[in-house]
Order: sequence, then C-alpha cells, then structure tokens
Amino acid sequence: MNGLGRLFLSIFFTLAALLPALAWGQGQPQIIVRDLAVEGNRRVQEAVILGRVQTKVGSPFLPARLSDDIRAIFALGYFDDVQLKVDDFEGGVKLTFVVVERPFIRDVEFLGNKSIDTKTLQEKIDLKLGTVYNPVDVQKALEKLKDHYEEEGYYEVQLAPETEKLADGDVKIVFKIAEGRRLTIDRIVIEGNQGLSAKQIKAAMQTQERYYFIIRGVAHRQRLEQDADLIVQLYNDHGYIQARVESTDVQADRERARVTIKIVVVEGPQFFVGSVDVTGANVLPMEEIRRQIRLKPGDEFSRARVRQTVEGIVRLYGVIGRASAEVAPLIAQDTVARKINLTLEISEGPEVFVERINISGNVRSQEKILRREVPMAEGDLFTSQKLDRARQRLVNLG
Repeated sequence: MNGLGRLFLSIFFTLAALLPALAWGQGQPQIIVRDLAVEGNRRVQEAVILGRVQTKVGSPFLPARLSDDIRAIFALGYFDDVQLKVDDFEGGVKLTFVVVERPFIRDVEFLGNKSIDTKTLQEKIDLKLGTVYNPVDVQKALEKLKDHYEEEGYYEVQLAPETEKLADGDVKIVFKIAEGRRLTIDRIVIEGNQGLSAKQIKAAMQTQERYYFIIRGVAHRQRLEQDADLIVQLYNDHGYIQARVESTDVQADRERARVTIKIVVVEGPQFFVGSVDVTGANVLPMEEIRRQIRLKPGDEFSRARVRQTVEGIVRLYGVIGRASAEVAPLIAQDTVARKINLTLEISEGPEVFVERINISGNVRSQEKILRREVPMAEGDLFTSQKLDRARQRLVNLG
C-alpha cells in the first residue's frame, strides 16, 4: 500500500477509535487530554514526533485536530503507518500515536559496473546512508544512473535495483548493472535545413561523426543537448532569430554497435539589419562609438555581433573612467520586411574613482612590492585600461 493509502486508512481507524469518546462527550463536561504518548518508534525520538502535533496535555479533546496531527506526523517522512489509540485516563483520555517506522538505508552497492567506477556512480545519486528508505528515491536514483550511462554512450545498459532487508529492519540497496556495449557514432543526419548547409551545422557541434580513418565519436546525450544550443546560436548569428532544434533522435544499430543521430531543425525566416541607432551618448563623440558597432544596414543580423558591439562600447567608456556605463540593445522586429532595427541605448553613468585597493593571496611577496606595480592609487580615476595594465604587470612578476 502506498503512503497516501496508508494515510487514509489510519484516519479511518482514528475516527473509529474516537466514536465511543465522542458519544460519551455529548451533553457531558468537555473531555480533557491527560497524557500523550508514542509507541513503535525506534530511532525517531518521541519529542520530535509530539513536537509536530497541535494537541497538548490539558487541551480539549478535538477529533478534527487529531486528524491534522496524524497528517503532521506523516509529513515527517519517517513512517509507513500512523494510528491513534484513545484510552480513559485520570478523568480524561490518554492519546497514544502508534507509528511504524520506515527502514533506514544501511548500505548502497553496485554490481556489474566495469566501465564506470563505483565512486562516480555514488556521486550521481542522492541516496545517502542513514537516511529513510523511500522507493520513490530509489527509482529516481535508477533514472539518474541510466541517464549517466547513456551520456557516456552506453545505450544498451540495463539496471535493476534490489532491496535486501537486514536483520534489524534496515535495508541494503543493490543496483545490478549490465552495461552492454558503448555505441559509437556512424552518421549525423541533418533535416529541415535550407539556409545553412549540413556541413556548417556539423562544424558547430561538439559531437562528430566518423571521418575517413578517424575513430568514430561516442554518442553523449548531454553533449547532444549542448549541440542543440550551439546549432541555435549558429542560426542566430546568420539572421535566423526564430530558429530552433525540433528534435534530436539517437537511432541505435545494436548489431553493429553504431548509432545514427538525426537532428531536425526549423529555420524560420532570415532577418537582416535594417537601421542601427544610438541614444544616450553625450560624453563620447558619436564617431568613436560607431567605430565599435559590428553591424551595418543590410548585413545578416547576428546576436554574436550585437554582443561584441555592446562589449566594445562598454570598454570604450571604461577607458575614460565610466566603469558603470551600460549599453542596452533594443531590438525591433519587422516581420514583413524581415528586418531588425537595432537601437543601442547607452546609460553613461558617473565617473568612478578608486576608493581602496586591497591585495590578498600574497604569501611570499611583500605587499609594497606588489603595490608598486599597480598604476592606480586611492582617489585616482578608475579606468579599465589601468586595471588591465595592473593585471599584466602583476603577472609579469612571475
């Protein structure tokens, strides 16, 4: 029976146990809880359990509150079952929460792993010794192990968890592993591409197929997910700002231990640069700023060149002491004309001065020697150029 089923069962028995007391309490003085106790707990302290219940010694006997108390004890996560006993006691009632503790994980073992060491497998799962055994956690651990094997190219791997019950009620989790063969890449097939060639797309990927005498690569699931991002970046840098990777499918030929990777892309329309405007520039001449712009009208729109443009303008302001300058690229998309109108909104910020220079990590070098190499002092105008020069001079010390 799962945890939710046990919870409903326990509440049913709870209400059944309370019926005599409820009948006795109708038209009678209020029933008082005279004592609270816990039975069945081995590791979880009674104080921890009773600390979760709202019912206290001396409080009125309230069935609805007791139902909430049972749920609160279940919420601790340590128990397979919680029931309630009600007994007459010193003119009132004694409440006893009867619990059945879940076993604890005493050991985790891996059998059959040869290509991937046990330490690596242990790091991939969240099962810790001394924690409460939960079948859901074991299933999650199994899925993580399978994911890791497939990331390493073992698409034939078979894993089976077994739970061994120990004499004291605790459990040992054993993962039996049949690794199978490591599948290598035979071909990479690109579908849906028209604006960019398959050769261009494959060149941007980390995953590589065979090439004449070069050994075939290994199919890594995680690397394929990264490749999907790289393909989208490639398209974005050629004006396809709506491009996406529809699917990445690994088709295994288990007889030959080879895989074919099929990647389906959706390109969307290609966009070009319409206009490039600059706003907010008052300190620097517009000619200097425009020299940093890596895009001009008519070019293929490229997100990489937008980043390069922003970085170049920020560096330019850093040279004159405006270290807090910001550049926000605002993109207006004209879908009909397939153009991108770019506006670079500059916030120049104030001049920034050096308040303090701290040096740390110098174990063998005296601070005064290092400070001599820093071409700045407290109170000076801070520039990125001076910072780069300081870094280089410190590196040159060897």
